[in-house]
Amino acid sequence: MRILLTGGTGFLGAYLLPLLECHQVLLLGRGEGDFPCQNVSYHRCDLSDIGTWEKQVRDFHPDVAIHLAWTGLPDYSFPRCLENFNSSINLVSLLASTGCKTIFMAGTCWEYGDISGQVKETDIPGPMSLFPSFKTGLRLITENLVRECEANLIWGRVFFVYGPGQRETSLIPTCYRAIKKGVFPEIKNLGAVNDFIHISDVVDAIKALVETPRVSGVFNLGFGAPGKVRQICEYVARKLNAESIIPDWKNPIQQSGFWADRSLIKEKTGWEPKLSLQEGIEQTIDEWEEANDRS
Repeated sequence: MRILLTGGTGFLGAYLLPLLECHQVLLLGRGEGDFPCQNVSYHRCDLSDIGTWEKQVRDFHPDVAIHLAWTGLPDYSFPRCLENFNSSINLVSLLASTGCKTIFMAGTCWEYGDISGQVKETDIPGPMSLFPSFKTGLRLITENLVRECEANLIWGRVFFVYGPGQRETSLIPTCYRAIKKGVFPEIKNLGAVNDFIHISDVVDAIKALVETPRVSGVFNLGFGAPGKVRQICEYVARKLNAESIIPDWKNPIQQSGFWADRSLIKEKTGWEPKLSLQEGIEQTIDEWEEANDRS
Protein backbone atom coordinates (compact mmCIF):
# COMPACT_ATOMS: atom_id res chain seq x y z
CA MET A 1 0.00 0.00 0.00
CA ARG A 2 0.94 3.64 -0.41
CA ILE A 3 0.78 5.19 3.07
CA LEU A 4 0.94 8.87 3.96
CA LEU A 5 2.27 9.37 7.50
CA THR A 6 2.22 12.59 9.49
CA GLY A 7 3.97 12.90 12.83
CA GLY A 8 6.43 10.22 11.77
CA THR A 9 9.30 11.81 13.72
CA GLY A 10 7.27 12.10 16.93
CA PHE A 11 6.91 9.59 19.77
CA LEU A 12 4.30 7.36 18.12
CA GLY A 13 5.50 7.84 14.57
CA ALA A 14 9.12 6.95 15.25
CA TYR A 15 8.03 3.54 16.54
CA LEU A 16 5.41 2.99 13.85
CA LEU A 17 7.57 3.79 10.82
CA PRO A 18 9.76 0.64 10.99
CA LEU A 19 6.60 -1.50 11.06
CA LEU A 20 5.57 -0.12 7.65
CA GLU A 21 8.58 -1.55 5.81
CA CYS A 22 6.35 -3.53 3.43
CA HIS A 23 4.63 -0.37 2.21
CA GLN A 24 5.62 2.74 0.29
CA VAL A 25 5.56 5.63 2.75
CA LEU A 26 5.46 9.39 2.25
CA LEU A 27 6.41 11.02 5.54
CA LEU A 28 5.54 14.65 6.23
CA GLY A 29 7.56 16.40 8.95
CA ARG A 30 8.69 19.78 10.20
CA GLY A 31 12.37 19.14 10.88
CA GLU A 32 15.38 17.80 9.08
CA GLY A 33 14.90 14.19 8.05
CA ASP A 34 17.29 11.43 7.09
CA PHE A 35 15.59 8.12 6.36
CA PRO A 36 17.82 5.58 4.63
CA CYS A 37 14.95 3.12 4.14
CA GLN A 38 14.17 2.65 0.45
CA ASN A 39 10.43 2.54 1.09
CA VAL A 40 10.32 5.99 2.77
CA SER A 41 10.21 9.39 1.09
CA TYR A 42 10.48 12.39 3.40
CA HIS A 43 9.02 15.81 2.69
CA ARG A 44 9.78 18.69 5.05
CA CYS A 45 6.79 21.00 5.38
CA ASP A 46 4.48 22.88 7.70
CA LEU A 47 1.05 21.25 8.00
CA SER A 48 -0.48 24.61 8.85
CA ASP A 49 0.55 25.84 5.36
CA ILE A 50 -1.16 23.62 2.79
CA GLY A 51 0.92 25.14 0.03
CA THR A 52 4.01 23.40 1.42
CA TRP A 53 2.64 19.88 1.03
CA GLU A 54 -0.48 19.77 -1.19
CA LYS A 55 1.32 18.89 -4.46
CA GLN A 56 3.42 16.17 -2.84
CA VAL A 57 0.37 14.45 -1.34
CA ARG A 58 -1.60 14.68 -4.59
CA ASP A 59 1.31 13.25 -6.58
CA PHE A 60 1.79 10.43 -4.07
CA HIS A 61 -1.91 9.49 -4.24
CA PRO A 62 -2.04 7.52 -0.95
CA ASP A 63 -4.21 4.46 -0.39
CA VAL A 64 -3.96 4.96 3.36
CA ALA A 65 -3.22 7.99 5.53
CA ILE A 66 -2.08 7.79 9.15
CA HIS A 67 -2.43 11.20 10.79
CA LEU A 68 -0.54 11.33 14.09
CA ALA A 69 0.72 14.92 14.01
CA TRP A 70 -0.48 17.41 16.62
CA THR A 71 2.17 20.06 17.05
CA GLY A 72 3.08 21.92 20.20
CA LEU A 73 2.27 19.33 22.85
CA PRO A 74 1.96 19.74 25.78
CA ASP A 75 0.53 23.12 24.80
CA TYR A 76 -3.25 22.60 25.01
CA SER A 77 -4.17 26.28 24.59
CA PHE A 78 -6.98 27.44 22.32
CA PRO A 79 -4.69 28.94 19.63
CA ARG A 80 -2.57 25.78 19.42
CA CYS A 81 -5.60 23.48 19.31
CA LEU A 82 -7.24 25.63 16.64
CA GLU A 83 -4.08 25.57 14.50
CA ASN A 84 -3.91 21.77 14.65
CA PHE A 85 -7.64 21.45 14.06
CA ASN A 86 -7.51 23.57 10.91
CA SER A 87 -4.44 21.74 9.59
CA SER A 88 -6.15 18.40 10.12
CA ILE A 89 -9.34 19.50 8.34
CA ASN A 90 -7.28 20.71 5.37
CA LEU A 91 -5.48 17.37 5.25
CA VAL A 92 -8.68 15.32 5.41
CA SER A 93 -10.32 17.45 2.71
CA LEU A 94 -7.36 16.93 0.41
CA LEU A 95 -7.22 13.20 1.10
CA ALA A 96 -10.91 12.90 0.28
CA SER A 97 -10.32 14.61 -3.07
CA THR A 98 -7.43 12.25 -3.94
CA GLY A 99 -9.47 9.10 -3.42
CA CYS A 100 -7.66 7.91 -0.28
CA LYS A 101 -9.78 5.05 1.03
CA THR A 102 -8.56 4.61 4.60
CA ILE A 103 -7.70 7.35 7.07
CA PHE A 104 -6.41 6.64 10.55
CA MET A 105 -6.44 9.56 12.99
CA ALA A 106 -5.08 9.67 16.51
CA GLY A 107 -7.64 10.70 19.07
CA THR A 108 -7.26 10.73 22.84
CA CYS A 109 -8.72 8.84 25.77
CA TRP A 110 -9.59 12.25 27.24
CA GLU A 111 -12.54 12.28 24.81
CA TYR A 112 -14.38 10.24 27.46
CA GLY A 113 -14.33 13.28 29.71
CA ASP A 114 -14.74 13.19 33.46
CA ILE A 115 -15.87 9.60 34.01
CA SER A 116 -14.49 6.62 35.93
CA GLY A 117 -14.18 2.89 35.40
CA GLN A 118 -13.91 0.86 32.20
CA VAL A 119 -14.90 2.80 29.08
CA LYS A 120 -16.31 1.52 25.79
CA GLU A 121 -16.25 3.31 22.45
CA THR A 122 -20.04 3.76 22.61
CA ASP A 123 -20.07 5.39 26.06
CA ILE A 124 -21.55 8.87 26.38
CA PRO A 125 -18.68 11.14 27.46
CA GLY A 126 -18.65 13.30 30.53
CA PRO A 127 -17.59 16.96 30.64
CA MET A 128 -14.29 17.43 28.84
CA SER A 129 -11.58 20.06 28.56
CA LEU A 130 -10.50 22.06 25.50
CA PHE A 131 -8.07 19.60 23.87
CA PRO A 132 -10.43 16.58 23.76
CA SER A 133 -13.25 18.89 22.69
CA PHE A 134 -11.23 19.82 19.60
CA LYS A 135 -10.44 16.16 18.98
CA THR A 136 -14.12 15.23 19.24
CA GLY A 137 -15.09 18.02 16.84
CA LEU A 138 -12.40 16.88 14.42
CA ARG A 139 -13.72 13.33 14.50
CA LEU A 140 -17.31 14.38 13.84
CA ILE A 141 -16.40 16.60 10.90
CA THR A 142 -14.04 13.99 9.44
CA GLU A 143 -16.76 11.33 9.66
CA ASN A 144 -18.94 13.50 7.44
CA LEU A 145 -16.17 14.28 4.96
CA VAL A 146 -15.12 10.67 4.46
CA ARG A 147 -18.72 9.50 4.20
CA GLU A 148 -19.15 11.63 1.09
CA CYS A 149 -16.19 9.94 -0.64
CA GLU A 150 -16.94 6.44 0.71
CA ALA A 151 -13.66 6.20 2.61
CA ASN A 152 -13.03 4.44 5.92
CA LEU A 153 -12.20 6.49 9.00
CA ILE A 154 -10.36 4.72 11.81
CA TRP A 155 -10.25 6.81 14.97
CA GLY A 156 -7.83 5.54 17.61
CA ARG A 157 -8.41 6.78 21.15
CA VAL A 158 -4.90 6.54 22.53
CA PHE A 159 -4.59 5.99 26.28
CA PHE A 160 -1.52 6.63 28.50
CA VAL A 161 1.42 5.64 26.32
CA TYR A 162 4.87 5.18 27.83
CA GLY A 163 8.29 3.99 26.73
CA PRO A 164 11.70 5.30 25.67
CA GLY A 165 11.30 8.63 23.91
CA GLN A 166 8.31 9.92 25.87
CA ARG A 167 8.37 13.38 27.44
CA GLU A 168 10.75 13.67 30.36
CA THR A 169 8.03 15.26 32.50
CA SER A 170 5.78 12.19 32.20
CA LEU A 171 5.06 9.95 35.17
CA ILE A 172 7.43 7.03 34.56
CA PRO A 173 10.51 9.11 33.60
CA THR A 174 9.85 11.28 36.67
CA CYS A 175 9.74 8.22 38.92
CA TYR A 176 12.87 6.80 37.32
CA ARG A 177 14.95 9.95 37.79
CA ALA A 178 13.86 10.44 41.40
CA ILE A 179 14.40 6.84 42.47
CA LYS A 180 17.79 6.74 40.75
CA LYS A 181 18.73 9.61 43.09
CA GLY A 182 17.46 7.66 46.08
CA VAL A 183 14.37 9.73 46.78
CA PHE A 184 10.67 9.02 46.48
CA PRO A 185 9.15 10.96 43.56
CA GLU A 186 6.79 13.86 44.24
CA ILE A 187 3.53 12.56 42.81
CA LYS A 188 0.36 14.61 43.27
CA ASN A 189 -2.19 11.79 43.14
CA LEU A 190 -0.81 8.40 44.13
CA GLY A 191 -4.36 7.04 44.21
CA ALA A 192 -5.04 7.73 40.54
CA VAL A 193 -5.78 4.85 38.18
CA ASN A 194 -5.07 5.08 34.46
CA ASP A 195 -4.62 2.76 31.49
CA PHE A 196 -0.89 2.62 30.77
CA ILE A 197 0.20 0.95 27.53
CA HIS A 198 3.68 0.46 26.11
CA ILE A 199 4.50 2.31 22.90
CA SER A 200 5.31 -0.92 21.03
CA ASP A 201 1.81 -2.24 21.67
CA VAL A 202 0.16 0.99 20.51
CA VAL A 203 1.93 1.02 17.15
CA ASP A 204 1.17 -2.69 16.67
CA ALA A 205 -2.50 -1.80 17.16
CA ILE A 206 -2.34 1.00 14.58
CA LYS A 207 -0.65 -1.31 12.08
CA ALA A 208 -3.31 -3.97 12.65
CA LEU A 209 -6.13 -1.47 12.14
CA VAL A 210 -4.86 -0.04 8.84
CA GLU A 211 -3.88 -3.44 7.41
CA THR A 212 -7.16 -5.21 8.25
CA PRO A 213 -9.65 -4.88 5.37
CA ARG A 214 -12.93 -3.02 5.84
CA VAL A 215 -12.22 -1.75 9.34
CA SER A 216 -13.66 1.60 10.38
CA GLY A 217 -14.97 3.39 13.45
CA VAL A 218 -13.69 4.38 16.88
CA PHE A 219 -11.28 2.09 18.72
CA ASN A 220 -9.74 2.17 22.17
CA LEU A 221 -5.94 1.85 22.06
CA GLY A 222 -5.23 0.91 25.65
CA PHE A 223 -3.95 -2.01 27.69
CA GLY A 224 -7.42 -2.71 29.01
CA ALA A 225 -6.77 -2.80 32.75
CA PRO A 226 -6.41 -0.22 35.53
CA GLY A 227 -2.83 0.73 36.33
CA LYS A 228 -2.25 2.30 39.74
CA VAL A 229 0.14 5.23 39.95
CA ARG A 230 1.57 4.00 43.24
CA GLN A 231 2.10 0.58 41.63
CA ILE A 232 4.24 2.21 38.95
CA CYS A 233 6.45 3.71 41.66
CA GLU A 234 6.82 0.24 43.17
CA TYR A 235 7.71 -1.37 39.83
CA VAL A 236 10.36 1.26 39.10
CA ALA A 237 11.85 0.95 42.59
CA ARG A 238 11.93 -2.84 42.39
CA LYS A 239 13.66 -2.76 39.02
CA LEU A 240 16.29 -0.37 40.42
CA ASN A 241 16.71 -2.40 43.62
CA ALA A 242 15.49 0.57 45.66
CA GLU A 243 12.37 -0.82 47.32
CA SER A 244 13.49 0.56 50.67
CA ILE A 245 12.51 4.10 49.68
CA ILE A 246 8.88 3.17 48.98
CA PRO A 247 6.64 4.40 51.83
CA ASP A 248 4.60 1.98 53.91
CA TRP A 249 1.08 2.38 52.53
CA LYS A 250 -0.73 2.23 55.88
CA ASN A 251 -3.94 3.92 54.81
CA PRO A 252 -5.83 2.75 51.72
CA ILE A 253 -5.57 5.27 48.92
CA GLN A 254 -8.81 6.08 47.12
CA GLN A 255 -8.67 5.09 43.47
CA SER A 256 -9.99 7.24 40.63
CA GLY A 257 -9.59 7.04 36.86
CA PHE A 258 -10.62 5.06 33.81
CA TRP A 259 -9.31 2.35 31.51
CA ALA A 260 -10.12 0.89 28.10
CA ASP A 261 -12.47 -1.85 27.10
CA ARG A 262 -10.47 -3.27 24.17
CA SER A 263 -12.89 -6.00 23.13
CA LEU A 264 -13.83 -4.18 19.90
CA ILE A 265 -10.31 -3.96 18.44
CA LYS A 266 -9.67 -7.58 19.40
CA GLU A 267 -12.87 -8.63 17.63
CA LYS A 268 -12.08 -6.67 14.45
CA THR A 269 -8.32 -7.28 14.15
CA GLY A 270 -7.27 -9.89 16.70
CA TRP A 271 -4.87 -7.41 18.31
CA GLU A 272 -3.94 -7.72 21.97
CA PRO A 273 -1.13 -5.98 23.89
CA LYS A 274 1.94 -8.11 24.53
CA LEU A 275 3.57 -6.33 27.49
CA SER A 276 2.10 -6.11 30.97
CA LEU A 277 2.65 -2.87 32.87
CA GLN A 278 5.48 -4.38 34.90
CA GLU A 279 7.14 -5.92 31.82
CA GLY A 280 6.84 -2.67 29.89
CA ILE A 281 8.35 -0.61 32.70
CA GLU A 282 11.24 -3.06 33.12
CA GLN A 283 11.94 -3.05 29.38
CA THR A 284 11.82 0.75 29.31
CA ILE A 285 14.25 1.04 32.21
CA ASP A 286 16.60 -1.47 30.56
CA GLU A 287 16.75 0.77 27.47
CA TRP A 288 17.32 3.90 29.57
CA GLU A 289 20.10 2.17 31.49
CA GLU A 290 21.77 1.00 28.28
CA ALA A 291 21.59 4.54 26.90
CA ASN A 292 23.15 5.88 30.11
CA ASP A 293 25.98 3.35 29.82
CA ARG A 294 26.70 4.47 26.24
CA SER A 295 26.76 8.18 27.13
